[in-house]
Amino acid sequence: MVLNLTHDSNTLSKIFKIKIKFLAVSLLCLCFTYVAHANNLTVTLDGELPKAVEKNIHSYLGILPKSDLERSAFIYSAKENAFKALNSLGYYQADIRVVVEKEPWELILIIQLNEPTLLDNINVNITGAAQNDPAFIALLHNINIQPGDKLHHGKYETVKSDLLSLALQRGYFDGKLIDSTITIKQDLHEANINISYDSGARYRFGEVNFNDFDLKPQLLSQLIPFEQGDFYNTYDFHKLQQQLQSTQYFSNVQVLPVATSEGSVNNFTMPIKVTLMPAKSHQFDFGVGYATDTKYRLSAGWRTPLINKYGHFQETKIEYSPKNPTGNFIYSIPLGHPTEDSLQFKITVETDEYPDLTSKFYSAQIGRVLSKEDWNRQIYTRVHQEAWVYNLDDVEPNIDWSTKDNVQYIIPGILWSRTIRGGSALDPSSGFRQVYNIEGAHLKAGSDNSFFRVHGRWNYITTLKPKHRLVTRAELGAIYIDRDAELAPSLRFYAGGDQSIRGFAYQSIGSTIPASSDPDNSNEIVVGGTRLMVASIEYQYYLTNKWRMAFFSDGGSVANKGEFNPVYSFGSGIHYLTPVGAVKFDYAFGFDGEKKTKRIHISLGAEL
Repeated sequence: MVLNLTHDSNTLSKIFKIKIKFLAVSLLCLCFTYVAHANNLTVTLDGELPKAVEKNIHSYLGILPKSDLERSAFIYSAKENAFKALNSLGYYQADIRVVVEKEPWELILIIQLNEPTLLDNINVNITGAAQNDPAFIALLHNINIQPGDKLHHGKYETVKSDLLSLALQRGYFDGKLIDSTITIKQDLHEANINISYDSGARYRFGEVNFNDFDLKPQLLSQLIPFEQGDFYNTYDFHKLQQQLQSTQYFSNVQVLPVATSEGSVNNFTMPIKVTLMPAKSHQFDFGVGYATDTKYRLSAGWRTPLINKYGHFQETKIEYSPKNPTGNFIYSIPLGHPTEDSLQFKITVETDEYPDLTSKFYSAQIGRVLSKEDWNRQIYTRVHQEAWVYNLDDVEPNIDWSTKDNVQYIIPGILWSRTIRGGSALDPSSGFRQVYNIEGAHLKAGSDNSFFRVHGRWNYITTLKPKHRLVTRAELGAIYIDRDAELAPSLRFYAGGDQSIRGFAYQSIGSTIPASSDPDNSNEIVVGGTRLMVASIEYQYYLTNKWRMAFFSDGGSVANKGEFNPVYSFGSGIHYLTPVGAVKFDYAFGFDGEKKTKRIHISLGAEL
């Protein structure tokens, strides 16, 4: 049966009465009939329609009915809603015929689009202070509608919303639309758009008022990224809140503009009110982790975010693992901007278990830490004392080496780094991290011997296309020292392990010395080296949002000058993404000349 439905009020009334009776019965057995009536109408669009048009019509029609009563209302309003959907895309001359079939119920809309309505004139006029604002001039030059384009109500609304949004971002708080109309010409072939916006005056930043807080006013003023009287913009407004939060002095930061209707009296200024709540006096955190290199790791941290009104803060962290227990104490004093310029005192105690030696060092450092425009710089001097023991044979040790060494240095240096990432912090879709370190010591400046050390590390991530990710890294280093001088192990270079050349044990690649003075004993121990060169490339494919496969190759070596013998590895892995970073299970084959190794690497953490 085919029914041509027209907008007839008597027909609708009869249908409505019948449905009311049916509804009363249906309510008695609702729990049994809900599934049967959950989708009691299908909609078919008949005609040569672009995908965007079909999608828009379905959007205007709304959710399919779930009852007989809803079905009647849905069918009755379908033609009108379809016309609205077509008009919004510029089809004012379309023809629509409605056909309804029963058993099963189906609504068929037979649509002939005909010629779309095109734009003839587009007039966007801006008055007020914004007419000379470069941001508004650029917006007008980049409007996404031009004469001759098909009329699209969505693009018209976008122009209006972009104007209003930019006005709020730039401080035109009194701005308003004077006119915003679409005029369809009588023949329906062409249309005109008229938008007139009066921005009024542009507001400036007024005084920033903080609530009472036990912190020197000079420190708070350093965190204001604008001067009183500067033109208002939302970037600087939000940056104020971000900088206050980044200090970690406060548990809550609320930054609000003080609304005023007396713009002319106040010279169009916008005062800012800041409410600060103190952070907890002491903050503690605990962690646990595991990596093939260092085995399990337990950590405990204690932070005092605000020690006094001068903005001093301290952080103490203890990490224990069987191979690398570490303790750090850092005390910071702001010299200017609390997060960008500070004087830092640092004490470190660390034990390192290398494959063939064990080392323990103490370090006391003073330095200036500067952070600006994504760059972090440290200029420092540290006192470094280290003792180590080689794992030699029970036979009399080699005459060139002692069973116990101890050395002390005074080391000035500079460290600077920069990290840029896109996407998630734990699983970035792109990013580049670069770290550089230059330091040295001299015999005549209080050190036991002289050396000069340079080291650089780079990590690069890019997403080639969805699900395909490339991760690369490289590391270069050189140490210049007299051949007769012995350098502490923690200052030498080593390679091998999860973050270096996979397929080899942690810090197992480097120059070697005989393990015994016995000429018949050919065993050797690794003592690191003065030249470092390592590179890695890894391709990752995302199986799901949580799982990905990896295929990689690492290569390079560590040796003394003129002794470089590279090794390399190949492998694959499976990674699982967690809220604290990727858990990586990698299996690598290492090649060192004719010697071949196999090794499983397990690690947890972000790549940048």
